Amino acid sequence: MNDIYLLNYSVRGIKTLDQLVSLSFYKKTISRDMDTQEYNIKGIYGMNGSGKSGIITSVAILKNLLIDPDYLNNPITQKNLDGIINKKTKELFMEADYLVDLKKDLFCFRYCVTLAKDVSGKYVISQESLAVRKATSKSDELGMIFKVIAGKVDFLYGEKKEDSFSTAVINRTMNLLSTTSMCALLCGKFLYENRKKIQENQIVFVNTISNLYILGHKLHIYLDQSDDHREFAAINSMESYENKYVSVLKSYLRMDNDILSVISVTRNLVLKEKYAQFEKTIHRLYEFLHIFKSDLQAIEIDRKENQDFFVCDLVMVYDSYKIHAEYESTGIKKLVRLFAYLNEMVRGGIVFIDEFDSNLHDVYLCALLEYLMEYGKGQLCFTTHNVGPMDVLKQRKKSIDFLSEDHKIYPWTKSGNYSPSRLYRNGMIEGSPFNVDSIDFISVFGSGEEDE
Repeated sequence: MNDIYLLNYSVRGIKTLDQLVSLSFYKKTISRDMDTQEYNIKGIYGMNGSGKSGIITSVAILKNLLIDPDYLNNPITQKNLDGIINKKTKELFMEADYLVDLKKDLFCFRYCVTLAKDVSGKYVISQESLAVRKATSKSDELGMIFKVIAGKVDFLYGEKKEDSFSTAVINRTMNLLSTTSMCALLCGKFLYENRKKIQENQIVFVNTISNLYILGHKLHIYLDQSDDHREFAAINSMESYENKYVSVLKSYLRMDNDILSVISVTRNLVLKEKYAQFEKTIHRLYEFLHIFKSDLQAIEIDRKENQDFFVCDLVMVYDSYKIHAEYESTGIKKLVRLFAYLNEMVRGGIVFIDEFDSNLHDVYLCALLEYLMEYGKGQLCFTTHNVGPMDVLKQRKKSIDFLSEDHKIYPWTKSGNYSPSRLYRNGMIEGSPFNVDSIDFISVFGSGEEDE
């Protein structure tokens, strides 16, 4: 298995999800020689408005909380959260169970975090905790690593009186844990600067908080453009902060804390010392796109110098003409952006993609999934409406989840030679009643007879 593996993810309180929704990525029993390759893909199906995009959006929030100490202090973040946190629950709860391979043994961690408004109307971390147990143990009891309530440390593993490291942790986090996660706050300069103070009783705390930080960096989230509300939030924030236009714009640009070098069709900012690597990446992108467009001859880079950077646009080269990538089809432009995410999954990242099927032909989509199932070293979870991939996904366990209109998860369970796609189309999957008939549209558009 990979060094960190996501076992379960649960969320409540985002968009339409007012009940707890839980995704399972592995079987309940964990052995030392577990085969995660059999569980590395999951597709989430559901009717429009069932909450699929909300799940993916919440993972993006979780990632930012784990790695960005300024995330909740960003005015655009606050505007965005105010729009997407469920108005009924008034709080967002997220829980991630993940496995860490420490070579000698496997350990299962559970991280929980809740966001809610404080008295000033700002979203803060109302509660946060991290717990652990030996993964191969038959006991489900978890040992607490840390717990934070209302911005104050309620429990800290290994804390002793006159313990210099514990004292340093308490002092460093004082009055900050309501707006910054323990992980993001400590895993920057603090742990390095205080490494000499770390005592034997605190090694467990340091290792576990470091692995949580690594989990945050291993998460990569692709949101469909219609479900990425940050630009809308940024524009609205700018209207409220007209005299702070520049600072707000910078805040918006900082919101995407993905370490991935996502390629754009236009205006890629590339450090001059990184340009040779960028050229190699673009050549690999060409090889990827050539599978979909056999008449594509090459991808040229149109670069302009800007101080320490090159500003790079992509130009698609065909047999008798060239075209700026901006004028390519929507599907090709989506593949350009997806390239980095798919590459990260192959290398071992934990990737969530919303609306994977939009603008992609299901033949290509199925071929991609077959490759990732066989050769991907990481995990991929995606939402889709396309039933085509179901018969590919059914080959693996825990690979298909159905999200019902009332926000309940119904996992696909293999049953003989039954086809999940056929059952889904016929409304035979629990929680997915496709009871729409063509005659239902007559009341809206008419029968057409009146036009004769």
